[in-house]
Amino acid sequence: MTAIKKPFKAFTLVELLVVIAIIGILVALLLPAIQAAREAARRSQCSNNLKQLGIALHNYHDTFNRFPAGCSGTSDPWTPGIHRKGSMLVKLLPYVEQKALYDEIDFTRDVTDWLWVNHRYTNIPGYLCPSDPGGNFDRAVCNYGASMGAQAMSSQGGWCAMYPGHVNGPTGHGSTNDPNNISGVFSRYFWSARLSDVTDGTSTTIAIGEIRPNCGDHHLQGWFHGNALWTSTTAPINFPTCRNEPTHQDNSCFAYNNWQTSQGFKSKHPGGAQFVLCDASVRFISDTVDYQTYQYLGARADRNVVGSY
Repeated sequence: MTAIKKPFKAFTLVELLVVIAIIGILVALLLPAIQAAREAARRSQCSNNLKQLGIALHNYHDTFNRFPAGCSGTSDPWTPGIHRKGSMLVKLLPYVEQKALYDEIDFTRDVTDWLWVNHRYTNIPGYLCPSDPGGNFDRAVCNYGASMGAQAMSSQGGWCAMYPGHVNGPTGHGSTNDPNNISGVFSRYFWSARLSDVTDGTSTTIAIGEIRPNCGDHHLQGWFHGNALWTSTTAPINFPTCRNEPTHQDNSCFAYNNWQTSQGFKSKHPGGAQFVLCDASVRFISDTVDYQTYQYLGARADRNVVGSY
């Protein structure tokens, strides 16, 4: 007796297309969630980096009774010479588990130049935020800048007059060693604050915040450069000055070399940026924060009361 073969059941083309469509919809629904989870992890790591920097600031202060010098010696940080002793991040190396590198540095020389020659491409993991992949730089950069507070910030070439700044920091770009002319806790020169100088309260004064090296011509000079990290609260958080992004415009407020806006705090985190305050606490501040409140957070001794933010 011949066995009767059962017909082979297969998917029809319509059924196959329906399955593919369902898979596509599921992927489209899941991808944003996966990306959000990844960004949350990156933001958490970035927050931890800032926390470690806050602790390092206090350990340095315990040793030297002041925060690390923001950039150079007694002269400007852009002119080569032995007065240049590197950025404040150079001074913090022993306090962020980089003592071996710190001990290697020859501090009798121009430290900025020495590090350029010997460690131009040496990245410090704790100085990088994983949310900002950066770009093709010719040196090791960083994602954390020193706060000069609500400092007077003139623009490059007179391109911009939107945010002149100066709550209580009248010297342009913080280029002074006179503490009476610096709004925040770091200057562009050698001066840096003691905790006793932060009379507005350490829990309401910004010490360090996030920066994006691709968005400022000085910020891209590297973690070790004394003329790289000077940053103010004068420009709103995440003001768009980044190269190779649609909002960038040459010779305008939106240029990466317009110091009034480019030397501001920026991040790749949606909706704002992270900061470490002078008490070593880390806060995420929205880029919609009230502008005046943001300036008060930058100033260390303006006697203004900081509201909710």
